[in-house]
Amino acid sequence: MARPRSTFGKLQRDQAKRAKAKAKQEDRLARREERAEPGEPDVEPAEDQEALLAAFARLHEDLADGRISLDDFEVRQEELRSRLRVD
Repeated sequence: MARPRSTFGKLQRDQAKRAKAKAKQEDRLARREERAEPGEPDVEPAEDQEALLAAFARLHEDLADGRISLDDFEVRQEELRSRLRVD
């Protein structure tokens, strides 16, 4: 038997989700490029890594308590990850 085709509405929803995800990704990349100056590293050498880890903990608490949305959480988490140094 042939598999039933998706409905038009479902195809539209899936296309809208993909478009929204692509727009978010482009927005994040644009903000990251604006933030990064040419010739300068993304991570400041004197930046306190313990403070970054504490910021991660607060960010997760904010998400768990519902103080921030999932979209804001993902953006702020990506910003913190870019500043985190892994030796």
